Amino acid sequence: MGYRSDVMAVFYTQDAIEFPSIKLFIDEHVPEFFRTDEYMRTFEGNHDLRGIKFTMNGLKWYPSYPDIQGFERAIEKFEKLSDGGDKWLWEFVRLGEEVEDVEERSCSESESLLYVVRSIECDY
Repeated sequence: MGYRSDVMAVFYTQDAIEFPSIKLFIDEHVPEFFRTDEYMRTFEGNHDLRGIKFTMNGLKWYPSYPDIQGFERAIEKFEKLSDGGDKWLWEFVRLGEEVEDVEERSCSESESLLYVVRSIECDY
């Protein structure tokens, strides 16, 4: 069976002109395993907020798995490309089976779209 986690990640922008570049980045850098209707969808919000949300429930989020490594590399690369600016934003939350096993990461300019309520929620 193995240890399972619920994971949510968002990659987004407040500049509608930037969204096609973010979509292209996702297509080129996120492993194909995650780029399916089961896990990935686009969203829109107020003031030109546009992004891509990944929702993965009950996954074995093991760092040794190649698809997990690829997703983590995509986050790292996205963060480097955003270069601390406010055009490309990202957030990541992982909830493990244990109550204290919560991992939250985001860029410094994030809008805090993801939040934990002992499940993963998103306003979009």
